[in-house]
Amino acid sequence: MEQKDIIWGMIGCGDVTEVKNGPGLYLCQHSRLKGVTNRTLSKAQDWVRRHGHGQVYDSAASLLADPEIDIVYVATTPDTHLKYALACAEAGKHCLLEKPVAATYEEGIRIRDAFQQAGKRCYVAFYRRQMQRFQTLHDLIASGRIGEVMGAQLLHCTKAVTDPEAWRANPSICGGDLFTETDIHALDILVWIMGAVQDWKAVKSEDGYGLLVQFAGGKLASGFWNYRSSENVDRFEIFGTKGHIAFSVFDNTQPLCVWDNKQGYEEILVEDSPHVGMRMEQAIVDELRGTGCFSATIQEALRSLEIAAGAYYGK
Repeated sequence: MEQKDIIWGMIGCGDVTEVKNGPGLYLCQHSRLKGVTNRTLSKAQDWVRRHGHGQVYDSAASLLADPEIDIVYVATTPDTHLKYALACAEAGKHCLLEKPVAATYEEGIRIRDAFQQAGKRCYVAFYRRQMQRFQTLHDLIASGRIGEVMGAQLLHCTKAVTDPEAWRANPSICGGDLFTETDIHALDILVWIMGAVQDWKAVKSEDGYGLLVQFAGGKLASGFWNYRSSENVDRFEIFGTKGHIAFSVFDNTQPLCVWDNKQGYEEILVEDSPHVGMRMEQAIVDELRGTGCFSATIQEALRSLEIAAGAYYGK
């Protein structure tokens, strides 16, 4: 029996949908984008015209009422995630939420519970997990190239945000700050690689954060973030019993730098599509068709949100 294609709806037409995560909805195999809506309908109309895919719905409610749509990509800011996610669950749709899951950890729990009760799947757009670059990283570690993983260290420093309209630094929109909205990508990679979190402690200052995380098996990770630095620094290191790997989280043009006791030093450069979310979306489509899986479920995403939101709110 031939399996059906997966039909998508999309709520929101912001920058993240232009190249990163929008085109994959219609470029993936066995995937079709049917519905597009936006708070400002003219933006949805313009998006559909330029991309040549989908049709405009006059509201999120009308899009969710379409029985042909299987899954909805919520590409809006975190302050709206709870509203749209609960509406998706109530409508019996699967959902792909932009990260972070929600503006607060408590809202994330409500979303998780709603989808569990509805019997539908909720994914979170931690697309880096599925990029070839990070799949290569994961495979290097799984192969034992650096031995048993013992710990990790994260360092991210950026220059101060000077744009007063930058919503990622506006707590009323993003639910926190750059740490909870952007650097949660790094936290997601951390928990994906390191496993179950046993305990953590964060210290927040006016300009950034310090973090210490304990994982199962005695593994430790530390991190430092500063958002008023004189220069940009992005470095993530994973240490094992036989070597270590260093890489950039946010600069996909940088190589994976590997040191190990047998082969010495190696730089591995991995190219990914500019549609960085496409491999994630293909994995989701494959899972819904019963032929694959995507690991960034809402339960997985809640692990990094608990740390990020907890650090921001001082919990």
